Amino acid sequence: MDHTWVSTNVYEDLPPFAIHAGNDSDGDDIYVGRAYHNGDMLPCKVIPNKKQAYVAWGGEEHNKHDIEILTGHHYVWIPASFGSVPPHALRVGSTSDGEPLYVGRGHHAGSLTPGKVHPSHGCLYIPYGGAEVKLEHYEVLVQPETWISSSGYSVVPGTVHGGTDCDGQDIYIGRAYHNGDLLPAKVIPGKSCAYVAYGGGEHVKQDYELLVGYGYGWVPDSNGSVPPGAVVCGRTSDGEPLYIGRGHWSGSLTPGKIHPSHGCLYIPFGGQEVRLDNYEVLVRS
Repeated sequence: MDHTWVSTNVYEDLPPFAIHAGNDSDGDDIYVGRAYHNGDMLPCKVIPNKKQAYVAWGGEEHNKHDIEILTGHHYVWIPASFGSVPPHALRVGSTSDGEPLYVGRGHHAGSLTPGKVHPSHGCLYIPYGGAEVKLEHYEVLVQPETWISSSGYSVVPGTVHGGTDCDGQDIYIGRAYHNGDLLPAKVIPGKSCAYVAYGGGEHVKQDYELLVGYGYGWVPDSNGSVPPGAVVCGRTSDGEPLYIGRGHWSGSLTPGKIHPSHGCLYIPFGGQEVRLDNYEVLVRS
C-alpha cells in the first residue's frame, strides 16, 4: 500500500509527502493525522503553523501532542454523506468497541477541516472551535490504486473503465500473468474473461486482477513514451516496466500494454497482438 503513518509530535517538522486535507478559517494549512483518545484511534486535524493537532470526541474538540501523520501519494477525496464511504476509503482507526472510522473532511465556518466519518452515527465529526461538529455531507479520503483479484462477470465499484469493444461492450482495466510477464489486460465482463497481448497473439485469461480507484485520466502520447504519472501495470520477465495505454482500432477503443523499448502500444484484438504507434496513456492525477 502506497501510504505510511509517521509517528511524530506537533513540535516537529512535517514529514515529506504529508497528505494535505484543507485549511483553517484563517487560511492555515491542515494535514491528515491520527491519535488515540479514550481508547479510540481517531482521525485528527494537524495544523503545523499553530503547532497544534485536534480530535473530535464526546461532543468536544481535544488537543493532542503525540500524533501520526499520513504520508503518501495519489490520494483523492470523494463526496459522500450520512455516514457512507466509497470503496477503498482510508480506514484510519476504530472506536474502542471496534467500529471502523474513516478520514473525511467538510466545510464549516470558512474552514475545510478533516475529521472522522462515523458510519453508525450517519455523519462526519470534525473538531472545531472547542466542539465536535456534526456534518452530514462531506468528502472521504480514498486510498491509492488497488488491484483486486477477479474472474468471470464480476466488476467491483470503482473499477477503472478502459474503453469499448467493437460491439459496444464496456472494457475495464486489468492485468494478468503470461509467460512470466505481468501484462495489462482488457477485461470484458460481458464475455466473462480478460485478454492480453503477447508474442503476436491475443491470449484469453480467466483469472486476472482489476484496477480499482479514482483520480485517473488519459493523456495522448506516442512511440513508446509515457507522460509523468503514467501507471505502471506490470513488467516483462526481464524487468522492463509496462504501462497501460489504449488506442482506436477497428471500431473499438481497446486498452493494452505500452512497451517502451518497442516504441509502441500493443493491444489484444481479434486473436492478434496489434501494434499502435499513437495512443493514450493512463495516468494518476
